[in-house]
Amino acid sequence: MPKQTVPPVLLALIFASTAVGQDVLRFRFQTGDTWQYRVQQTTRVTQTIAGETSVFESSTELLKRWQVQEVNPDGSAWLQLTIPELKLTQKLPTGQNIVYDSNQPQHSHPALREQMEQFVGKPTVLLKVDARGQVMQAKPLLPVPISAYASEPPFGIVLPDGQLTAGQRWQRPFHIVLDPPLGTGQKFEAEHHYELRTLEDEQAEITFVTQLKNPPANLAEKIPLLQKLTRGVAVLDRTSGRVKLLRIQAGGTVEGHEGPDSKYEFLSEYLERWQK
Repeated sequence: MPKQTVPPVLLALIFASTAVGQDVLRFRFQTGDTWQYRVQQTTRVTQTIAGETSVFESSTELLKRWQVQEVNPDGSAWLQLTIPELKLTQKLPTGQNIVYDSNQPQHSHPALREQMEQFVGKPTVLLKVDARGQVMQAKPLLPVPISAYASEPPFGIVLPDGQLTAGQRWQRPFHIVLDPPLGTGQKFEAEHHYELRTLEDEQAEITFVTQLKNPPANLAEKIPLLQKLTRGVAVLDRTSGRVKLLRIQAGGTVEGHEGPDSKYEFLSEYLERWQK
C-alpha cells in the first residue's frame, strides 16, 4: 500500500497559518471568567498665580474587577466592572489630609464616604469589548460618564489587525471628550500611537503615546486636557490573552494661563497589575 504524504503546497499553507496564528495578538474572553487588577495611582497638581503656589496631591489604591458576562462568536464580550475595594487619600492645598477607605468606612472623611459609597462594591458599567480591546458599546449601570472609555480603553491598549512583528507601529484615531467636571462635552481629535517593542512566546510589550490633532489655542482650555495626554507601556500575557501589567503617565505644564507669572502643572502615575 503506497505511503500517504502531505503535498508540499499544503504543508506550506499549514505552517503559514500556524505562524499567523502565533503572531496575531488578541484578548481572549471566556464566559464566567473574572479579571482582577490591583491599581495604584498618584496625582500631583501644582498651580502658581501671582507669586503664590498651591499644591494638591492624591493617592488611590483599588481593586478593579471585570466579570465576563457573555462572549460572542466574533470574540467580543460583555464585561461588567465593579470596584470592590478603594482607598483614597487627598492632601489639600491647606495641608489637610482627608481619607476614604472602603475597608474602614467609619474612619473615613464623611464627604468622601458619602461620595464614594455610591460606587464601591456596585456594578458600575457594562461594556461590549472586541478581541482587540476596543469598546464597541457602553451601558452605564450607575450615573457615571462613559465617553472616557473611547479614549481610555478598559485594558489600556487596542491591538491592530493582522500578523505582528517586533517594532511594528500602528495608530488609533479617537475623540477626547471633556465631560463635567473637566468641561461641558468639548471634543478634540486625537490619536494613540502604538509600538510593539518586544514579541516573545509568552508575552508582548506595547508602548503608546497620545497625540492631540487639534490642540486649543486658549491656554486655559489646555489645562483639563493635560490628564488626557498619556504615555505608557502594557505587557500582554499571550497564554491567557490578558494584559498583566499596565503603566501610564499623564500630564504636562501650561504657563501664562493667569498672567505672565502663572503656571499649572499636572502629573499622574498609574500602575495596574493583573491579580490571579
